[in-house]
Amino acid sequence: MSNSEIYYSHFYPLLFLIPAFAAESIDCPPFRIVTRKWQTSTFDLATLATRHKLHLPYQLMDVLLSQCNLELSVGQYKSLEEANKAFRAFRIGAYSVGLSPFLCPFVSTHSINEYSGINSRDNNALGESLHPGLRDGITSDSAQIEVWPVELSLRSIIISDAISVKEQPFREASDHALKWLSLTKQFPALLALEEATIASPTMGDQSQSLLHIWSALESLFPTVSSEVSFRVAIYIAQLTQTGANRLDCYTKIRSAYGIRSKLAHGSKTSTTHEEWNQAWNILIDCINALVKRRHLPTEQELIQEIFS
Repeated sequence: MSNSEIYYSHFYPLLFLIPAFAAESIDCPPFRIVTRKWQTSTFDLATLATRHKLHLPYQLMDVLLSQCNLELSVGQYKSLEEANKAFRAFRIGAYSVGLSPFLCPFVSTHSINEYSGINSRDNNALGESLHPGLRDGITSDSAQIEVWPVELSLRSIIISDAISVKEQPFREASDHALKWLSLTKQFPALLALEEATIASPTMGDQSQSLLHIWSALESLFPTVSSEVSFRVAIYIAQLTQTGANRLDCYTKIRSAYGIRSKLAHGSKTSTTHEEWNQAWNILIDCINALVKRRHLPTEQELIQEIFS
């Protein structure tokens, strides 16, 4: 399917991320990432509230959009539910290629670049005062905009040196997203990992976030109930590494799991960003291994690999 045949109908503002590509947009169907071109006035958002369908306060949209420089559009999915599944898969894909965690406050039927300036365009007397690039566009008579909440928060752990979106990583993230969608259809148990991966950075508190990361990792091995640190470390090392790398990986994972255990049992009350980042990287390594394998191995399959 060519880019021209993709109809983009769901739009997701991406908070905290910044563009590091020359073009205004990058197409990698069914995903397109677009640079935000215009500021959206409070009057524009008030117009959406009075003449369109908002399922959240327009004042909250105003606050949240102050951190938005990029927008992801998702095409080819007819329902909001299917588009949201694809967006969540893109998020996993973006994290898998090293992009910082980010927030998405809402999803809309039209782009920010489309409804910016709508208040003035609705009023012929004000239209001439707009920037020339905003004078032609949708009005309340020509389009019906609908907006649904996704994450109404500004709380997220950010990796400050990984907020720039470049073209090649975006294309890799889009490819990983489609593979992840296929994986979760084949192995629905991975949806627990997906949910925990997306939720963990939004907890704000690093200690709770780290514990949530480990809950995501432990969901990969649901039958492990004894010798947990030993077995989880063995399985993750086998899942993500090959050859001699496995021993070093095992040692690091078991040490990282020890931090998780101290937090869970109360002997440690806080964690450093370095400790959080270590757990996050283990999680991302597992996601990349699953994408590469195109398969969710059982514990028994991993043991067979070790001794084969």
